[in-house]
Amino acid sequence: MKKRVKIPTNLAAMVALAMRVREKHISDGDTSLLKNLNWEKIEPGLTKTYALQNKAEQLKRELLEVFEKRDQGITLVEKFLRDSRDVLTGTYSDEMKMLGKWGYDVLENRSKKTTLVEASVKSLPQRAE
Repeated sequence: MKKRVKIPTNLAAMVALAMRVREKHISDGDTSLLKNLNWEKIEPGLTKTYALQNKAEQLKRELLEVFEKRDQGITLVEKFLRDSRDVLTGTYSDEMKMLGKWGYDVLENRSKKTTLVEASVKSLPQRAE
């Protein structure tokens, strides 16, 4: 029975496996079974890819932190939009289309179940998942 050796398809896992293979090769030294590979060509590519993977993971963490901070302020933004809408609808109660000049999406047909605020909030950038 032939055994299969799986190579990960997930890029981070692939880079991690490549670095483990590299480390084993280095620790084996002259007795490494991989000594006949072109390490002068392989080594720089592995090292660069590993560094880029680490940088990508760090940037992803930073991005998640930024989205989290943004999400903390979204309540203020939503309240501001509701308050602004209420003031403007009071002023332009007979001319609701005027709210479009302020950037609001004014719905023509009230039979839809989407409210004016929901339509406005939908146009905001979405929160990070």
